[in-house]
Formats: sequence, C-alpha cells, structure tokens
Amino acid sequence: MEEKVIIITAEWDYSKDDLTTLCLRLHELKINCEIMNYDDPSIIWFVIKHGISDGIIKIPQIFVIINGEIKRIMYRMSKDLHLEIMNIVNEILKVIIPGLNH
Repeated sequence: MEEKVIIITAEWDYSKDDLTTLCLRLHELKINCEIMNYDDPSIIWFVIKHGISDGIIKIPQIFVIINGEIKRIMYRMSKDLHLEIMNIVNEILKVIIPGLNH
C-alpha cells in the first residue's frame, strides 16, 4: 500500500516553516510527503476539485492519497498561529492505519 501526503501552500503562507517540519516528521515515519505551491496551475485545479469547503479555499491544504483515494486532513492552528503538528501527524496516521486511535 503506497500512501502519500501532499501539502499545498503559497509563498505568502506564514505557516511554511511548520509545514516543512510536518513533512520532516512524516519522512521520519517513512511516509512520503511533498510540499507543492498553490501557484502551479495543476495544483490550483487539484485544490478546486478536492479542497473547497463552504465555497472557500483554505491555505495550506493537507491531503493523504492512499490506494488512489484522496482524503483531506483538517487541522487547527494554535493560539500563537502555529500548526499543531503532532495532531496533524496523528490525523494522517488515522487515515493511513484504519482503527488506529491516538
């Protein structure tokens, strides 16, 4: 089973350092992770197809692709406007390993 995490961000995204840390954590867990730029036209179409919620495109977007199925990962920012990285890792692991509770 091949899984991949795709993170979509933009040059102006203030959470880029957190996203890099997230990808590094996932690589440590042997999970393929790629950060992609929202400015790429093919990425814009991907986000339009899979990432619009309530008519809004939120940046960053985090997706898990597993067995051809695309699942969007929801996340929260901490009070100091940082991503809660370990919570995101846990949500990704729940998608990759069904039945896993953290």
